[in-house]
Amino acid sequence: MGLIIRAAQMDDVPAMGRLAVATFITAHRGHISEEVWAKRRDEWSVEDSARNWACTLRAIADGTNPRECVYLAVDETCDEVIGIAMGQPAYEEPWPNTGAIKVLYVLQAYQGRGLGRRLVQVVARHLRRLGMSALTIAVLKANVPAQRFYEAIGGQFVRVGEIEDSGYMLPEIVYGWADTETLIDAAGRDPIGRSIDLGANRR
Repeated sequence: MGLIIRAAQMDDVPAMGRLAVATFITAHRGHISEEVWAKRRDEWSVEDSARNWACTLRAIADGTNPRECVYLAVDETCDEVIGIAMGQPAYEEPWPNTGAIKVLYVLQAYQGRGLGRRLVQVVARHLRRLGMSALTIAVLKANVPAQRFYEAIGGQFVRVGEIEDSGYMLPEIVYGWADTETLIDAAGRDPIGRSIDLGANRR
């Protein structure tokens, strides 16, 4: 038993909702205005997040959004979801055939173990199999630790932009890989050397 990375399943939805809300609220206080942060805290519930994840997984499973994927990092010793990453086609493509990581969350207690890197690599590999050989990921401009992380795993500056959140426009920085071959670990292993599940997301 240990840490594994696998495709998300419908049974994971409640845990995914809890993780997404808790991680965002903890990680982004100070990265966004107090007004935006408080609006998120007060209006975005675990149940709302879980419903959104359920819709995402259904759309992947039924073929509505076949080019999206969601992977989880799981601590098998306590059967806890400790990380989430979601990939999809990029809306703004700096290169041909570009995918994007839309979501990347890892519980604070598990950060620094390589899970964020492995989640990025697994999503990059999945998107590459679907023909998206380039990758982008956006980070809030105020989130300097995340910027350092993406730079450390080879992300190159692409552009400065804005993202809408709760009716507010927030500055962001977009990083990218023109070719994810340099990002992906061909061994297909998780941080403790165990094989990971690279199958399609399923119910």
